[in-house]
Amino acid sequence: MSFRGGRGQFLYIAACWRQSERPKTTSVQMPKPLTSQIWIILALTWASFVPQIKHVWQTKDSRGISTAYLLFNLLCITEHVFFHSLDIAYLWDVSKFPSAPVSVSPLDWVNLAQVLGDWVLSNILFALCLSYSPLTRPHRRLRTLLVLALYCFFLLFTLVPLILDLTTDVFCPPNHPHDCLLPERDVVPFLRGVHCYFLLPLTTVILPVLGIFKQVQRQRRQLQQGQRRRQQQQQQQEEPREQAMMIPPSHPPTTPTDLNRLLARSRLFQAAIFALSAILWIFRLPPGQQEREDDPPPPDAPLLPRPWLLVFLHWWMFMGYMTVDEAIFAIGQGVLGYLALRKAAEADGRSESEEEAERRPLLVAAEERSTYESAS
Repeated sequence: MSFRGGRGQFLYIAACWRQSERPKTTSVQMPKPLTSQIWIILALTWASFVPQIKHVWQTKDSRGISTAYLLFNLLCITEHVFFHSLDIAYLWDVSKFPSAPVSVSPLDWVNLAQVLGDWVLSNILFALCLSYSPLTRPHRRLRTLLVLALYCFFLLFTLVPLILDLTTDVFCPPNHPHDCLLPERDVVPFLRGVHCYFLLPLTTVILPVLGIFKQVQRQRRQLQQGQRRRQQQQQQQEEPREQAMMIPPSHPPTTPTDLNRLLARSRLFQAAIFALSAILWIFRLPPGQQEREDDPPPPDAPLLPRPWLLVFLHWWMFMGYMTVDEAIFAIGQGVLGYLALRKAAEADGRSESEEEAERRPLLVAAEERSTYESAS
């Protein structure tokens, strides 16, 4: 039998069923070159969040960043933390059996460290963007409270019961109130089933894709506001100076920081890093992947091939969701970075053409003056 499931509960049941005099085996080790690449990607994924956090912290302004985009990505990463932490907890209990078929490998801890690091950095960026959201935004306080309420409600069904389950015996059954095994706690299998079959498709695919569209809409809206602001400034400059001095400006003299333009290159860098990480997740062994030498040989009769859609869904649900999720995040960051750079280039081209148009009458007047002086 091959233990390929990314969910530790199935490994736990298999370990309990297979208790016998078989020797304990260890988890398969990764090749050293691939392990070093994973460590490099681990450091780069953490570093890719630093420019965005730095820009928001320095500018004290999160104008142009969609709160829904940040929230949906944070829910997705929280789901990753829930599954990886629960898998490690199951595998840790499995390793205590004398004939345990699996054990927690260093790669399992590396995978958990990457997910936890991404979750912590995403929370920092999320908190900064909420704190420095524009004061002029309509219903700012109500939006902030609603977003925080949704996030806290999601935590009540993910990390809060998981932490209580791993640190206390509050979910143990009455007949075994202390030091009970994880599968004996009814809350854990129930939450795993709910997340696996209902919340996993929503939080890891649908919401991240929806967040990308929300962020694209926000960037377009910000670009339109910037164009209207420049047109109003040009109209004020074309008016007589006395009239312009009498009429107060409708906008402050300092233009807001275009945060999407500042974050464009850092988003492209993050897209490249997460694309590499998504590829490496294919080769990372799920927790406790194991081939046992004493497993019975396969039956002689060939098995009927399963439909490719069922094979893909099984792979995605048990170990491939990390690859799909990070690929979606990489594509989203790449699209947002490209759109920001393209709009910035178009804005620079328009500003240069407008400056040339303003200088053209002055150049014509200077040429006429020089021609008149030479003729005289």
